[in-house]
Amino acid sequence: MTTPRLSASIVTYLSPPAELLRLLESICVAMEAVRNSEVRGRGVATLVIHLIDNAEIPELDVRRLGVDKTRFTLAGITLVLHQGWGNVGYGRGHNRVLPLLESDFHLMLNTDVEIAPDSLLNAIDYLESAPDTVLISPAATDFLGNKQHLCKSYPSIFIFWLRGFAPPFIRRTFAKQMAAYERRDLETRPSAKPATASPVKIVSGCCMLCSTRALQQVKGFDADFFLYFEDFDLS
Repeated sequence: MTTPRLSASIVTYLSPPAELLRLLESICVAMEAVRNSEVRGRGVATLVIHLIDNAEIPELDVRRLGVDKTRFTLAGITLVLHQGWGNVGYGRGHNRVLPLLESDFHLMLNTDVEIAPDSLLNAIDYLESAPDTVLISPAATDFLGNKQHLCKSYPSIFIFWLRGFAPPFIRRTFAKQMAAYERRDLETRPSAKPATASPVKIVSGCCMLCSTRALQQVKGFDADFFLYFEDFDLS
């Protein structure tokens, strides 16, 4: 029975402090579930969170976020702040910490995400049971409970035109094609289990849990992508 070593990276750029705090607190709750899991014996699981401030003039101050340091420590969480290299882009920001990682699994997140209390536990269970899987993405909803379609099929120029420029009546005409691109056939999964997880071709960079070794082997995101499509490329 293994004790997982976890890491995470969050790239910020003038992100609202309250938004970042909500994300960090949701991670803390999820880590408490991992450490409290008696079935898997994970009482000493650890997580190093790398906060990457991409602002040209660094402004992120962890001390002013209002993080409950005692609770985070008890959950096995260490926060590390990286600043001073300016806005190098989303993918390159995440890549900056890759050489520092000594974890088994690495989580890459947007600041406007909150993860479910059982998400890390379920994700680790799945990755450990499916060693050939190197990247997973969660079922997701917005704050109103509406399903978000993070996973995609391979796009075409026509699909991009439909999504970006076509008037509503044309999009309705091609609703079937757009639904196929957005993988609307995927069901919201109550948990990540081998019997219910679905293979996908493209996942969103807003929430990716990866095998750290595999991520390091491919050297993370392609730095030629500054902000968009780096997640498509990595997938």
